[in-house]
Amino acid sequence: MKLTILGSAAAEAWPALFCECAACAEARRRGGRNIRRRTAYWINRDTLVDFGPDICSQSLQFGIDLAEIRQIFVTHSHQDHFAPVELFWRRKGFSVVTRPLTLYANPKSYERLRAEGSGFFPAFFKDIRLLEDLKVHEEVMLPGRTVNAGSLKVTALAASHGDAQEQAMNYVIEEDGKAALIGNDTGWWADPTWEQVRQFKLDVVLLDCTYVHRAPEERRGHLGALATVAVRDRLAELGVLKPGAQVIVNHFSHNGLTLHEELCEFFRPHGMAVGYDGMVIEA
Repeated sequence: MKLTILGSAAAEAWPALFCECAACAEARRRGGRNIRRRTAYWINRDTLVDFGPDICSQSLQFGIDLAEIRQIFVTHSHQDHFAPVELFWRRKGFSVVTRPLTLYANPKSYERLRAEGSGFFPAFFKDIRLLEDLKVHEEVMLPGRTVNAGSLKVTALAASHGDAQEQAMNYVIEEDGKAALIGNDTGWWADPTWEQVRQFKLDVVLLDCTYVHRAPEERRGHLGALATVAVRDRLAELGVLKPGAQVIVNHFSHNGLTLHEELCEFFRPHGMAVGYDGMVIEA
């Protein structure tokens, strides 16, 4: 399994749009791995996890032919992870599209897609049969569901993120005896998720580290650096990590005030790597 990090930032990207803070100014000055787009992942050649507002630039920079994408797994409906408007370009008149794709997403994400579709160029879209015209096959994904998608087996876990109106998800992705956990946009999991993850043996773990300096006991919605280490340690205690498993932190906000080089200095003694746009992980 080949996994590429397409984006490693939180909602506002880094440097954040319009931001004048010192962390954004320093990221602009240093460049390189400090330039972070909104978080998303590309698996092998035909699968995306999340489909956010940076997908056009991500696909161009990292050589993704979006016509080859057969399935998209959405973690939740927040705008930095799901940009329905970018699917609307699949309609006849905007693009020549011959191959369908399957969208695995929770009900709130589909609600957003339909709401934005009804308001998008109303005169042009007045007769749209939304998903059919976009050649998108609907699959509602909820925690606990496992699906086979091409060569991949994908299981949804309940994330600790968002509000009562929506259940965000993390994903375990398996192929040929290898398994990767995509675990951004979550705080400390509830007990049922910890119990569910015990069934897996993980080769790759990607963990949320949105607010680097957040106190370790503050674990709601997102994690800080010390809480991320605690998640890794808990996975190890449960016997979920294979020997030599790669543990990578990702999904950083500029509000964390810590640039790539300093993040590496912190996590290196813990045996954890720091994600960046374009990072390729082989499992």
